[in-house]
Amino acid sequence: MPKRSDPFLDQVAPDADISPMIDVAFLLLIYFLVSTTLQKPEADLSLALPGLSAEDSRSVKLKELLIRVEPTGSVFINGKASDGASDDRSLPRLSDRLQRYAASAALAQSEPRIVIDCHDEGKGQRFIDVLNACAKAKIHNISLSN
Repeated sequence: MPKRSDPFLDQVAPDADISPMIDVAFLLLIYFLVSTTLQKPEADLSLALPGLSAEDSRSVKLKELLIRVEPTGSVFINGKASDGASDDRSLPRLSDRLQRYAASAALAQSEPRIVIDCHDEGKGQRFIDVLNACAKAKIHNISLSN
């Protein structure tokens, strides 16, 4: 009997069934989507990143507010102290000032603009508190500095 040149000629190639692996991946994806919860004030934040925007010549332009968050947690508005480094996350003076600013922007038929300058070593939660105060005042035109 002569020898064949390919000893694997009669064998069938193995088949890898990846459908169980795809099922597991989709189950994990669904699990993480369902189990993730967002705090309501933080879920509604929409940031407008710096870029080109259309100008409207009919509206009066208000000066933008510069909010500075220090590493200690103190908040300054246009260089003036607003809220200290206390544990009060509602930032009452900042919220009041933002409410008045949004109301004056509505009267002037202008878009309120906020620039937040957060120090690199500052607490991340204080930055989120400032964003929550902006969302509470219904200010959505927020730029980030630094």
